[in-house]
Amino acid sequence: MQKGYAKTRHGQIHYVEAGQGIPLVLLASAGRTGMVFDGLIDLLTDRFRVIAPDMLGCGASDPIPKGAGIEAFAETVIDLLDQMGIQRAHVYGFHIGNKIGTAMAAKWPQRIGHLVLAGQSHSLIPDRAKRDATIYGNVSSNFPDAGADEIQNRIKQWAAAYRRVTDFWWHDSILSKAGDARIFEQARLAILDRIQSQNSVVAIYDAVLGYDLEAGLRRITSPTLVLEAVTKSEDGQIGRQGEAITRIVPHAKWVVVHESEGPKHAVTLSEQYPEIARILRDFIPDASMD
Repeated sequence: MQKGYAKTRHGQIHYVEAGQGIPLVLLASAGRTGMVFDGLIDLLTDRFRVIAPDMLGCGASDPIPKGAGIEAFAETVIDLLDQMGIQRAHVYGFHIGNKIGTAMAAKWPQRIGHLVLAGQSHSLIPDRAKRDATIYGNVSSNFPDAGADEIQNRIKQWAAAYRRVTDFWWHDSILSKAGDARIFEQARLAILDRIQSQNSVVAIYDAVLGYDLEAGLRRITSPTLVLEAVTKSEDGQIGRQGEAITRIVPHAKWVVVHESEGPKHAVTLSEQYPEIARILRDFIPDASMD
């Protein structure tokens, strides 16, 4: 696996790449880096040239410019592809990655081959007001209080970051698998990612909440797969959203994977990477996109 940096119009981003086949870009969830895909990349490199960037504000990439939205994140990925000499790529986007992938496909349809929009049900709600309310309810502790001063808000955000880290560190789903060193390594990487991206949390979710996913979906012409990660709690509280997206995106397909409950905001599907790799292989054709 090789590592590199690319200079984009919004700042320098770090990425990893492996393989020499058809280009496939993996876009991680909010606050996570390309490291989250290590186990998936290993399963794809015999067929794909896999590129996994750290988005702005995460990992070794530059901070997020003030006021940058999802479109700016999409532009950084397009700039990365330009610097790598890639005219067209397939895209897998998870959580915020599905918004970035949607924005890429909506604005640069000629640059996107097959598109996979992955995430838990809350991340795939097409209706903007409903999705924003659901997401904000999950992350509101990270946002400053209007009536508080700067010091109070800084302490509030620091406390929120501490709770997120300790939720990973001591969660039963991790401790119950103490004999599996791989589980502990995934948790360690998650904690490292969260700490490195802490200063960007508000800007990241401002971008998410500022994006009209449904409007972007209506502009997609690429072959599209909705990969919905279903958990018991969201199945009861929110309901599945893939069918709604298939009514918006022409000829879109929908698959469901079931995910066990874990630390809050921790779902990455890393335990199901063999199944995710199979889904990607089945959906994305072997033919070159040249």
